[in-house]
Amino acid sequence: MSPAPASRKLGTAALLAVGLGAVGGAVVVSRRYLHPPAPAPVSAARLDPLALLVPPAPHEEAMFQVTSATGTVEAERGGRWLPIKNGDTLTRTDVVRTAAGGRAVLRLSAGTEIELRERVEIELDRLAGGATVDLRRGKVVAHVSGTDSVEITSRDTRTANEGPAHFVVLSDDRGRVSVAALSGKAKFSAGGKSLTLPPGTQSSSEAGSAPSDPERIPEEVLLEVVWPAAEQRHGMAETEVAGRAAPSSAVTVNGTRATVGPDGHFTATVPLRTGKNSVDVAAEDLGGRTRQASTTLVRRGPPPALTPETTDLWKK
Repeated sequence: MSPAPASRKLGTAALLAVGLGAVGGAVVVSRRYLHPPAPAPVSAARLDPLALLVPPAPHEEAMFQVTSATGTVEAERGGRWLPIKNGDTLTRTDVVRTAAGGRAVLRLSAGTEIELRERVEIELDRLAGGATVDLRRGKVVAHVSGTDSVEITSRDTRTANEGPAHFVVLSDDRGRVSVAALSGKAKFSAGGKSLTLPPGTQSSSEAGSAPSDPERIPEEVLLEVVWPAAEQRHGMAETEVAGRAAPSSAVTVNGTRATVGPDGHFTATVPLRTGKNSVDVAAEDLGGRTRQASTTLVRRGPPPALTPETTDLWKK
């Protein structure tokens, strides 16, 4: 058999090349559309810190919705404290704090929310069927409904609802943790001991020790004030106000927080200006009830200046 002409060989090779090119192009196209290239990484310098406040993606485990925020309320994100407002969403990675005069309400679900009073700092986390809150300082009020679970830890103590409940946890600067069950039941654990607080009772733990036996919440807010003398000498630039309240109460004197001792006694120094000075004392118990007392102190003015007599008195 005679060999194929050279022109026929060249034609066959050309057709083979065109076919392979078409296949290769199809592979490239399919890879490009079925497997798009990864987006270029975004430089950290281009990230807007306010973007941290947008609602989180589902994988970030959204927990609480901010339904109320008054005064200064902030969340720590990316190593920075940023303001939060109504409608923002919080996740298990958030630390939240309120400043003096600030308050916030965080909703977990319909009927379940926690209220942060002023000067509070908490850290959020996930709990099966609910949430856990690590209370670093301040007062938190929990309203829990249905089958939700809210657990509040603070200074080696743990408080959780037993069914629908309304309870309060206060962690003060002395290491004392106080708990009150306003309605429903709350389980309070510390120092290897657990007890259930019936409605209308309270207990406390000193520095992580076992909780005290439940006692009834007093019907009235305790506040006794020992006032200084109503009239103060001109040289008195300040005076001291003393009194007694429940150890778990928050006491303010003219808006400034006073330290309440383990026995409930407190003292506060009040600056005085010449003339009338109003002094207002307020006590808030665990349940949020308040009682006030006030008085007016008068600081005398400087004595009149004496004018020396220039004439000789013996001649008169």
